[in-house]
Amino acid sequence: MKINAQKCSVLTTGRSCNSSHLYYIDNMSLPSVQSVRDLGVHVDSTLRFSSHYGDIVTKAHQRAALILRCFEYRLPLLLFRAFTVYVRPILEYCSPVWNPVYIGDIKHIEAVQRRFTKRLSGYRHISYDTRLRLLGVESLELRRVKLDLIMMYKILHGLVAVDALYDVWLDNKTRGDFRIFKPQCNVNCRAHSFACRRINCWNSLPNDVHKASSVFVFKRLLFKCDFTSELICSTA
Repeated sequence: MKINAQKCSVLTTGRSCNSSHLYYIDNMSLPSVQSVRDLGVHVDSTLRFSSHYGDIVTKAHQRAALILRCFEYRLPLLLFRAFTVYVRPILEYCSPVWNPVYIGDIKHIEAVQRRFTKRLSGYRHISYDTRLRLLGVESLELRRVKLDLIMMYKILHGLVAVDALYDVWLDNKTRGDFRIFKPQCNVNCRAHSFACRRINCWNSLPNDVHKASSVFVFKRLLFKCDFTSELICSTA
């Protein structure tokens, strides 16, 4: 497939990169940008994904408000079901790529579900944690932890084509067939990237979880695990 140079640009990341260097395709100079949208995800030069958080939160708040205005029936379980179908996918699309690690960003995204549940009939004067228990759901932060682990399961079991990561992650000398060797991380963007941030959590899982026969079984076993230590923000 021929590359369309007019749709290409250069995004420079890292402290040692030279952003003034010029790149060409078919003798056409490519413009240098600070952020770019790729497959629905906003990526910026700092790898903080701040613009992406703002975009998805704005869209999610708008759609959540639309649900509350348009549904005639006010049953909390019915309205939240609509939330899970029409709003939550916006907040979780490709989350292993951009999963936030800073408290402000985590709270910014969580505020969508926190605000929606508070506007449900009879839920205004009870805590967020209690609202989640009554609805039988988890916080968005906890769901992102599990989504990370599910993607790791798929990679390690060959269900997705990311074989290049195996040589970096797998260490046959560690305990268990699927224990992962954690590389040294000298910068935050590396330590908080998908390749590294859940390694300790993964290694703490029991072997029967690692060796689950299918993704469905793996998801079911995750509900029995405690991920409190992985959560940065409280739901209280």
